[in-house]
Amino acid sequence: MKIRQIIAKTLKLLGCTTILALVPAFAGEQSTAEEIGAEVSVGYDTDYVFRGTLLGEDLLWSDVNVSTTLSDGLDLGVGVWYANPTGGGGGDELDIYAGLTTALGDMSVDLGGTYYYYPVDGGNTLEFGLGLGTSAGPVDLSLGIYYDIDLESAYYEVGASTSFDLTDTMAVDVGANIGDADGDTLTALTFTVGIPITLTDTASLSPYLGVMIPLDDFEDTTDDTIFSGLSLTVGF
Repeated sequence: MKIRQIIAKTLKLLGCTTILALVPAFAGEQSTAEEIGAEVSVGYDTDYVFRGTLLGEDLLWSDVNVSTTLSDGLDLGVGVWYANPTGGGGGDELDIYAGLTTALGDMSVDLGGTYYYYPVDGGNTLEFGLGLGTSAGPVDLSLGIYYDIDLESAYYEVGASTSFDLTDTMAVDVGANIGDADGDTLTALTFTVGIPITLTDTASLSPYLGVMIPLDDFEDTTDDTIFSGLSLTVGF
């Protein structure tokens, strides 16, 4: 699900995902270039939901990202995300992303870029993004600001999420976000509920359910959508 962009892959991207999912490699006072962590994820989504728009159906995707600590408090992450919408008329997509993550007091700061490559449809673009995150009690708050230099368009996203444990190996993640295109058009209000399940020390399974409600001009082109998905993530 490419609501990765700041919500947890939400950090799940910059989907993502936002939102980039940058995983610190190792803890410790000293950091070296050898301290590298990696994640491999595969997933299925009933709908490819991206910033108030449906880009396809029956989405199969995979993601590989690598992260390392450059210095105390500064992490670097790079990765690739490949999407194959098998229905709904969507085309294949390869995203190549990189980002830096640090903390300023109680606020996390993410600065990164994503190159969107469309092997079939063309129209490749390059986007830069800034993500800010903080907490208010049990609620995590996020702000994402993105600018596509090829489309010459901006996108803004505000999100809130929280999580609580059901068992030692199962939790519930609840999130919501609202987007805005170019500062004058709301895109959609999106709610998600996920149940990440810890399989091993390095593997997790994450089913989720989401609802997207288009706003403003997006109501004319996109219907309210209930979508769901499942992903498997393995860390190294």
